[in-house]
Amino acid sequence: MAQGREPRPGGALVFELDGLEVSGVSVGGVASCVDLPGLKVCVDLGVILDRTVARDVVLITHAHADHLGSLVQHVAQRGLRGLPAATYVVPPGIEEDVEALLHVWRRLDGGELAAKIHPLPPGEALRLRPDLQVRPFATAHRVPSQGYFFERVGKRLADSLTDASREEIRALREAGETVHQVVHEPLLAITGDTSIDGLRNHPEVMAAPRLIVEATFLDSRVTAESAARFGHIHLDELAALADQLTCRHLLINHVSARHGPSEARRLVAERLPAELAARTQVMVSRIRPSAD
Repeated sequence: MAQGREPRPGGALVFELDGLEVSGVSVGGVASCVDLPGLKVCVDLGVILDRTVARDVVLITHAHADHLGSLVQHVAQRGLRGLPAATYVVPPGIEEDVEALLHVWRRLDGGELAAKIHPLPPGEALRLRPDLQVRPFATAHRVPSQGYFFERVGKRLADSLTDASREEIRALREAGETVHQVVHEPLLAITGDTSIDGLRNHPEVMAAPRLIVEATFLDSRVTAESAARFGHIHLDELAALADQLTCRHLLINHVSARHGPSEARRLVAERLPAELAARTQVMVSRIRPSAD
């Protein structure tokens, strides 16, 4: 089982998933923030990381404090640096409450605290750049929640024209006919907090080339049944889904603070089937330096 690189300033662990960098801090019930530098997006704001202030788009999985508690700090830091208002994507139905939080902070702070709160329902795409989009997918937590599925968007010659000559294609184009078709290439999926249903209900998520999935509980101190009641995943439930988890790279995060890094890696290696464990990494963060 591979391990992440040394932490960045601020404590963020760094992982490389088939050429895509992922850095973050994620401790169940304490703080989670996952930065995707190559996609110029971060997911959740339970804590501010060194590079996330520059992210113009932030994807919020749900509104628990360990995932949203540093929202106003992110907004304020961008204002101090003269950056434009960022877009904060949230599960539909919580946008008014998030706006209300910012309204209170504006009164307390006396500043503008400019932010764009954007509810985005599962299945609806947000174009991040011409060749990249993200789509939420429904998850199963104790409050409104969703994960995010990233895909590259491109085009290629329509299948019906594979055998057409250049002259035929040119003639169709000049006649105003569509000669290309849009293609979507999955890049990465991240679940946020969810019970196992929020993962196994989405085959395309389990087949994403890179998958970041929560597994808060790793051993018998908390049962899978108790994990489900809290809206979380137990490591044993991932083991049971091993045949369906066809992702090339699996990164486990949101691990309970009861597990130190060495213990977490050992449990992942012991409790997952060997083939799945071989393509799994685990993000076990410490908000404060601590002996392992």
